[in-house]
Amino acid sequence: MKEEDNLYEVIAENVKTERKRLKMSQSRLAEEAEVSLDTIKSIESGRRTMSLGTYLKIVYALGSTPFGLMQSESSSCFIDRFLFMTKNCNENQVEFVLYMIEKLLKGQAQFLKE
Repeated sequence: MKEEDNLYEVIAENVKTERKRLKMSQSRLAEEAEVSLDTIKSIESGRRTMSLGTYLKIVYALGSTPFGLMQSESSSCFIDRFLFMTKNCNENQVEFVLYMIEKLLKGQAQFLKE
């Protein structure tokens, strides 16, 4: 399993867990995040990855942070480092950093395939 796939699994599980913790239905989350119900169902079941824009909509609908839904026990030290490095960044700067990370991961995957 690729590390990138594992991150999507962590996010999917965290979205479902956080939604349930908030006693929020999938349809309410979809409405709050302005995405389709099928999108939420597919993400939570791990059948679908999502764009950065969709991820951020879900994050904010859950009242979380972009890094909060990426955390697993094994990655918490990396998340803590990243949070420390971005603690003085505004929302636009954090979105830019996430965008760049997404591009790096996609580029790395393409590079390693060649």
